[in-house]
Amino acid sequence: MPPPEGSRKPDPIEQDFLNALQRLQEGKPQNKKLKAKASAGKLRINTVNVALEAGRSRTLIALEDCRYPKVRAAVKLAQGGKKESPSTYTQLIANLRADLATVKAEKRLLETTMAAHVLARRKAEVIARRDAAEAARLRKHIVELEKIVHFPCRVAALPRLVLIRGLPGSGKTTKAMRYVNDGYKHLESDQFFMVDGEYRFDGTRLPEALAWCLDQARKALDAGEFVCVANVFATVEDVKPYTELDVDYLIVETNHSGDSIRNVPATTLRALAATWVPTDLLVGALKGKASVAPITTKNE
Repeated sequence: MPPPEGSRKPDPIEQDFLNALQRLQEGKPQNKKLKAKASAGKLRINTVNVALEAGRSRTLIALEDCRYPKVRAAVKLAQGGKKESPSTYTQLIANLRADLATVKAEKRLLETTMAAHVLARRKAEVIARRDAAEAARLRKHIVELEKIVHFPCRVAALPRLVLIRGLPGSGKTTKAMRYVNDGYKHLESDQFFMVDGEYRFDGTRLPEALAWCLDQARKALDAGEFVCVANVFATVEDVKPYTELDVDYLIVETNHSGDSIRNVPATTLRALAATWVPTDLLVGALKGKASVAPITTKNE
């Protein structure tokens, strides 16, 4: 008793013919001569070209009573012809088998193409995740290098936050520029009043300016930057919000005798001097909050 149709192994020669026919239909032959014809737009589907592409003898599919009638029928169908109406059950079965072989060949081709696309996509996703992680690591490393590049021998001694205090005209901004040259970000409340490069002070907005300066310092520190803030910092209450940012800090006092570049009125200067807390007392009031010992320095 012959085995059922579904268990019959496909003939490899027949499969070669069907695969060759599929490539010709897609316009992607592997044979050099047929590639040239395809490039020139002269590729034709016939039993001769199918046999040439398959690397098999054309007599196997070219004659009426050939060995592979299913392939011959598939070639005729690919040429735009119609299947001959079977006159016997044998011919009907042969036609159905040819159809089934063609469909199976197309299915295998689609499965192979789809699998290649899935694998390529998975590989691209893995590479993308790996590259994103590496980029994030390098960005973090660059931020750290930018902070220490100027101080290769003093990295451990650098405070993250430097607070420069002094009355108007004492040289706070000049002192801050030295820290800027060492990689610090310079902030001061006067920057709040700069409009189109012009200083426009408004005493009613001073609390807003101080809050802005504190917020800018917090954001810069969160971003990994080293920050230098130059404000009057007359009282403990002025300094305390910065010392509570949970970073190492250093307090520096400037006492240069000069005039303020902001033309601060004399009455304002006297009011600030009246509320001024000496740095030694201010440091004592903050004792226990600094992880870097606060110091007082004079202008060189």
